[in-house]
Amino acid sequence: MHGRYYSWMIFISAVVLIVFTWMFIRGEMSPEWKPYQTQYKELAIANAKDADTKKTAMAMPLEVRQIYLNGLRRVDRCTSCHLGVDNPAMAKMPLPLKTHSGTYLKNHTSDKFGCTVCHNGQGRALDMENAHGLKHEAHWDSPILPLKYIQSACASCHDADMLKDNGGSDVAKGEVLFRERGCKGCHKLDGVGGVIGKALDGVGSQPVAYFPMKNIQGEKTVYSWMKEHFDDPRNVVATSEMKSDFTDEETDQLTTFVLSLHSDEIPKKYRRLGKGLEVPDTGEYLYKMYCGACHASGKDSVYDEVFKRTIPSIQNPSFLKAVDKKYLKTIIEEGRAGTQMTAWKSSAAGLTNEQIDKIVDYISQDKPVSASMGFDCGPYKPDAKNGEELFRVRCVSCHGEKGQGGVGLNLRNPVVQKGASTEFLAITLRDGREGTHMAAFGPGGAGLSNENIADIVAFVKTLSTKK
Repeated sequence: MHGRYYSWMIFISAVVLIVFTWMFIRGEMSPEWKPYQTQYKELAIANAKDADTKKTAMAMPLEVRQIYLNGLRRVDRCTSCHLGVDNPAMAKMPLPLKTHSGTYLKNHTSDKFGCTVCHNGQGRALDMENAHGLKHEAHWDSPILPLKYIQSACASCHDADMLKDNGGSDVAKGEVLFRERGCKGCHKLDGVGGVIGKALDGVGSQPVAYFPMKNIQGEKTVYSWMKEHFDDPRNVVATSEMKSDFTDEETDQLTTFVLSLHSDEIPKKYRRLGKGLEVPDTGEYLYKMYCGACHASGKDSVYDEVFKRTIPSIQNPSFLKAVDKKYLKTIIEEGRAGTQMTAWKSSAAGLTNEQIDKIVDYISQDKPVSASMGFDCGPYKPDAKNGEELFRVRCVSCHGEKGQGGVGLNLRNPVVQKGASTEFLAITLRDGREGTHMAAFGPGGAGLSNENIADIVAFVKTLSTKK
């Protein structure tokens, strides 16, 4: 019984060994690159213009071609198939024999730069599937770059200022979009930026496994993930809070830029970095980079369906009338715990004291000359219990039953409790905020007396201690 079992096991093992040996020999005897080299050799012989050129072509060996790039710590065998990359006579031939497009090889010779430093792919592979690394079976984290994103590789050695007028306009435009559309308001880069989203340093070098591919419609590559995520963030990551109001062209440009954010640096002798694109250091531009994605112009209060909360109108004249620059600076420096408002001080999101001052100056530029009429709660002997009853009638529909916020501000927030004085809260309640959901509840509005307003403020100041 056991003898028959072992005989079958030996037989099956022998068959498997024979099959794999046959496949190996077949691959070695007829490798994928060999027909291309044969075709190239025949073309070179047929198109030779003199005897010496023909003799050289006839002597061309059929072999694996390999470029050692010690400076880049890589080996490329791409020219085993792409033989005509630097031969002008192959300009009209189909791939892989075709001459490389443009004049890029003039300053990026294949013997010094190889191919994968710009195109990605698996340089040691000798068949298309594994060299390009696109199919799942190839198990390669850096498959060949689609041509529309190829400029992302240029940024490894060149800065955007140089690239914008020298064949790299997409990556340069992507960098500008990243800044001017407020992406740094949520994402840190080089230690500066918000914390709602992930830091993006080195994201262009992350392996495929880093990205959730379940909902990706195209190829399961990092490139497809980036593009589709910019097109429709919540279709790719259901919990994403990212906004997307980009055109198709802009999402391609952003994808190109973000793919350029590599963690592995090219050796210095290859790099040609300059000063980079000029970034204005004005309050207006800083506001656009770090605040604009959420607050837009800051003139109007808007309920955000993604964040499920109201984005305050921080440049609204009625708001500016009630606050001073010190209050604004505190909010920007410390943020608002429990909300998407990041703390922007240097130890958190990385803005300098000078940059925060510039943002405050920009926000305050339209501050009304006359301040709001003051409001002293003291003389009214505020009654927090009566304030709670009034709050439940007048305020819960916007601020929530426990002051946790909704359409209105989260009044339990530590920054609000600590930074907003009783006078500021009373003035806001009395006068409201024109252009927002906050109505005026004072004698000139809903009709509450100053004593009632003082009572509500007293209750609001107890919210941080309530469960």
